[in-house]
Amino acid sequence: MQFSSDRVISEENLKFEPVFLPFHSDKITGMDVCVRKALVATCSLDKTVRIWNYIDNTLEVMKEFEEEASALAFHPSGFHVIVAFVDKIRLLNIFEHDIVCFKELPIKGCKEISFSNGGHLFAITNASVV
Repeated sequence: MQFSSDRVISEENLKFEPVFLPFHSDKITGMDVCVRKALVATCSLDKTVRIWNYIDNTLEVMKEFEEEASALAFHPSGFHVIVAFVDKIRLLNIFEHDIVCFKELPIKGCKEISFSNGGHLFAITNASVV
């Protein structure tokens, strides 16, 4: 079959849309909602932490790690997230196009984590200890 040049669409008229959103590919192990922004953070066994905008239904930023995350908590400001991994806890800063580790704490086996209402403290569980 011959292609004619009159059937070619001009570049101005091309419009690409994603067929699907970049969802997690494994079980979600932690989720938290930001108090002051329209953001939700999720972590998964696929070794990613993702920040979602629930008004626009878009993925704002994603970071892939070398280990699986078990829990996370959003700072009330929306600029930080704390993530529990198997052998450590990481405090992460959220930027426009990246998530960067700010501090690591060597705490193992954390399954739940939460910031205080003001965000100046956080609590974690380790087995039956808070």
